[in-house]
Formats: sequence, C-alpha cells, structure tokens
Amino acid sequence: MSPKKKLLIIGIIMNCGGTEKSFLSFANCLDYTRYDVDLLLVKRTGELYGSIPKEINVIEMPDSQYADMFMLSGKNAVKTIWNCFCKKNPLMLFGILPYFVNIIFNPKKRSDIANRLWCRLLQKFSVLEGEYDIAAAYWGDRTMFYMVDKVKAKKKIAWLHFEYGNPPRDDMLYHNYFKQCDNVVTVSEKINETLVSKFPDLSDRFITIQNINNPKHIWNMALQDESFPDQWFTGKRLLTIARISKQKGLDLAVEALKVLCKEEINVRWYIIGGGDKEDIDYIKAKAVEEEVAHMFILLGTKQNPYPFMRDCDIYVQPSRYEGKPITVEEAKIMYKPIVATDYLSASEQLDFGELGIITDIDSKAIYGGIRQLLDDDTLRDRFTMRLSERDFGNAEEIEKFYKISE
Repeated sequence: MSPKKKLLIIGIIMNCGGTEKSFLSFANCLDYTRYDVDLLLVKRTGELYGSIPKEINVIEMPDSQYADMFMLSGKNAVKTIWNCFCKKNPLMLFGILPYFVNIIFNPKKRSDIANRLWCRLLQKFSVLEGEYDIAAAYWGDRTMFYMVDKVKAKKKIAWLHFEYGNPPRDDMLYHNYFKQCDNVVTVSEKINETLVSKFPDLSDRFITIQNINNPKHIWNMALQDESFPDQWFTGKRLLTIARISKQKGLDLAVEALKVLCKEEINVRWYIIGGGDKEDIDYIKAKAVEEEVAHMFILLGTKQNPYPFMRDCDIYVQPSRYEGKPITVEEAKIMYKPIVATDYLSASEQLDFGELGIITDIDSKAIYGGIRQLLDDDTLRDRFTMRLSERDFGNAEEIEKFYKISE
C-alpha cells in the first residue's frame, strides 16, 4: 500500500459560512487512508469548529499577531493594520501610507490596491514550518496568497468560491499567483469559463469541482431541532440564509418586502446569518424606514439552519453577485420553491429556470418572482415535484480532487 500523503488545508476560522460548510462536506468525504491531514486555521474558533472531523489535525497559524489580517475589510483596515504592524514599528507607516493615498485618489481601484498592500504585508509573516505533499488553500484568495508565499509543498491547489470578475480584480496580481498554483479549483462551470477567458495561458490549470452535497446529512439535521419561534404565524414564510452585507442584497429584500406589505400580503421574511455591526445596524434601520420591521426578522447565526429551511415556504437568494451559493443547493435538496437573482451561476444552479425562478438583480424583479410563487400554488408544487425527482448528492466530486492531487 502506498504511504499516505501529507495534505495541508489552509483555512481562516470556522464560522457558519458557505465556505466553511463546503469544507466540512469535502472533509467528510475525504479518504483518510490516503492522506494525513493538517488544517491550518488563523484562529481555532467559530461556531462550526466542533464539526471538524476527528481525523484532521488542527494547527494554528504561527503568526498570531497577524491573525486579524485575514479578516481585513474596508471598515477595519486602518485599525487592523495599525495594531498588527505600525503599533510596534511606526516607521512602517511610510511604506503603507502611499497605498491609502492611492485608494483615496483612485476609489474605483480600491480593491486592487488593497490586495497589493495585503500581499506586501504578507511578506512580514513567517514561513510555515515543515513540507507537505499537497497544500490546498480552501478559503479563497487570501489563503492562496499565503500558500504561495509561505507554505512549502510539492503541489499547490487554490479554491475560488467567488465570482472572479465581481467585484473587479487585479488581473496582473492574480495571474502571478495563479501561475504558481498547480491547479485552481472553481465551484461553478461559469466561474471556470470566466477564468479561462481572462487567463487563456493558464487554462489547463483551472478545474471545476462542485461543492459536495450530502442530502442524507442535511435531512437528518433538519429533523433535529425546532425552527421558527412564532409558530402561531399563519402566513407564508420567506427565508434567506446569508451574511448581512451589500453583496447579499438584503437591502433589495427590504424594498421587495415593502411592496408585499403595501399589498397586504401576509408574509414574513426571515434572515439567518451574522455580519459586521455596521451592516446589521444599516439593514435594521432600513427595515424601520420602509415600515417593514415587523415582517423582516433577523434570527442571527444558527449552527443548524436546516429546520428553518424545512419549515419555510419559499427560499430567496437576493444576492448582487455570487460564486455558487451552497444555501441554494441546500434549498434544492429540501425541495423548496426558490427565487434567486441572476448572479453568475444562477442558471447553472436552477437549470435555466426549470428548478426555480431567476430574476433580475433589483427589488422590483425580486418582488415579482416572490409574488408569482405566492399567487400560484400549482407553480410552487411543480418546482417542488421537479426538485424531488432529482438526485443532488454528488460525493463523486471528491474523485476529481484525488486525480489532481496525485
């Protein structure tokens, strides 16, 4: 029997997010007779930390003082960079300041400049000790940057869970990192096509490995806990599971709900997911402003959201852009009528409208899709029947990983 290969998976933290759930599905299908697996986390924390398979050895990134850099955002950038770098070495300000000035004068290139600054600061991190047969940067671009620059491995594989072109990215920077990876995994054929068109010279490195779905596990989880606290409510329940952020389009959801409210439609729209305090405060204020706060209910993060999906009437994904949201796959597994905006992989996920309604990315269109399902019991039943006839289990996707890891 061949000796086990040493596999390093690079993550960030184990929050209740799509990437984390995708990783757990991947990890639960992995053949541990083939691999000795280390999971490198920036911090040993998150609601799903306890769900990591026992076969995986969890290690923490050695540069704990830089951990917050992996959670860097426009809202916390100044404070985080100051605490991680400049507080101990104020002279670093002279190297960092030009990037912030550039962002002020070139706001449209904010993301590009920020990524270049991130990669520059990454050079201060220590190289990870040891060498692996395979390293897999599963949590997206920042883990890819870290893997390429700071990890020693015979083979390097990067996962992209997002739509590459939205928001726009620095092609030169990404090309430099992609070419240092043996493979770049996308979770959608559409994302793969985008990358091939952007980087034709690297096309042989791009491969699609779908997020692995486990219908039996999802249904088992759905039957374990109670769901909505207002069991007395007799109207229709809309559900969205998403991080509260502009990307996920919850402001569009509030605007669509306002129209439903004006038309005296008896619905409630429930949101499961966390987010930055500023984003949560904004969406709460908008719900109050639009006079729908009594119908727009934030339930916070739930370690087991499946009972809520089980009991909702319609699942709605109002995102402005997405890679391939795992929540839509889960709604399909649970046979829920779905309304999704036309993000890059929506047609791929919903079979060009055969498995759900795809709308334009605006509040009027989202309202129209919801209203169509609310008004037409037959249409809802038709989607449910079509979904129940499909098999959404795809554990065989793991074979693609075995092939590229050889």
